[in-house]
Amino acid sequence: MPVPVSTPAPNLAALLMALGMALSVWTVATMVRAGTDPRPDKPDKALLERGPFRLSRNPIYLGFLAVTAGFALHWGDLWPWLALVLCFLVLDRHVVAREETYLRARFGAPYMAYMGRVRRWI
Repeated sequence: MPVPVSTPAPNLAALLMALGMALSVWTVATMVRAGTDPRPDKPDKALLERGPFRLSRNPIYLGFLAVTAGFALHWGDLWPWLALVLCFLVLDRHVVAREETYLRARFGAPYMAYMGRVRRWI
């Protein structure tokens, strides 16, 4: 059941999705080069503060959200925008909050200092 909220913008959508995918790929490559498994169920071997981690503490999730926003722009419909909000809330309140608790315990003061320098999202 479509609920149009804007004119579809496929070119802008493609650009945003490409940027989101590029950010996620850059992040995974940075993690692999540092010897850290990008899967969240694996223990972190290093506190990463370079590459995309200079810009955001959660660049992979930020990339995923950018791709979701791209779909919303592409279709111009309400449902993907609602999906974006829902994905953000679940990530922010459940996934990221849990990961931050783990990282504070794992890396202590260096992670706390990093949190003070780099924003959670952007």
